[in-house]
Amino acid sequence: MSERNTSLAALREEINGIDDDIHALLMRRAAIAASVRDSKQGGPVWRPAREAQILRRLIDRHEGPFPRTTIVQIWREIVSAMVRLQGEFAVAVYATENNRTCRDMARDHFGAETPLALYSSARAVLTAVQDGSATVGVLPIPEESEEAPWWPILAGMSGGGTAVCARLPFAPSAPGHGDSALCVASIPPDESGLDRSLFVLRTSPEISRARLNDAIAAAGIKPLRLIGRGTPPDNTSVFLAELEGYAGPDDARIARLTDPSTGIVEAANFIGVYALPFDAADIADRGDV
Repeated sequence: MSERNTSLAALREEINGIDDDIHALLMRRAAIAASVRDSKQGGPVWRPAREAQILRRLIDRHEGPFPRTTIVQIWREIVSAMVRLQGEFAVAVYATENNRTCRDMARDHFGAETPLALYSSARAVLTAVQDGSATVGVLPIPEESEEAPWWPILAGMSGGGTAVCARLPFAPSAPGHGDSALCVASIPPDESGLDRSLFVLRTSPEISRARLNDAIAAAGIKPLRLIGRGTPPDNTSVFLAELEGYAGPDDARIARLTDPSTGIVEAANFIGVYALPFDAADIADRGDV
């Protein structure tokens, strides 16, 4: 056997050993996931903020030529498999005959083996999550031009346990691919360290968007986006406010907006928080060798 073939055989044997190590670690991780399931004692099986922290840590430490986008894809499959080991996990997805964008993003994010159920209305997705038929719901990102947005429905749902908890995709699959979706689930809000918060704010019609924007900033939160719904029948204006950072349901800064003596907001409904996804620069090939 030539020296070149001997060297190649040795490299292949080394790769076999690495594959065995990876497989052993996956089996070990699955065993730990079972222990996590037992320790949670009925707690949520899916924690998107925790997953975001895992992926950010891995990308931050990553070196060499292996693509960062593939790291994210691999770990998304691993994490989804581990979640399914901890309990029942099903996803309800808004998908009409002419729009399967949410379905594609859900399948990409939650893995090939996660059960998906398709619904033709956003309300049906929210109901499936609220009544426990689904663990997670996937809905299109809110836009200004929508005639029947889903976020006022979420704000008006009784109980208040269902809320936005993640944004898809967590890593862009291609440059310039701007499609996004939001995930809703009946889990407590969680802070990842780099977040965006969502509130539905109700004001009098006299309060302009610019004035509301200034009031939010004066309360100590940076407003990123305000989406208006117009004037509903009860003669109030309703806005979806996307805010920088983590602001929970009882945040004191939001309370300033609704203070009867100084605030300009009649009501503020927390409808969720999500970990800020990677952008293209975060996971771009940096020419490592």
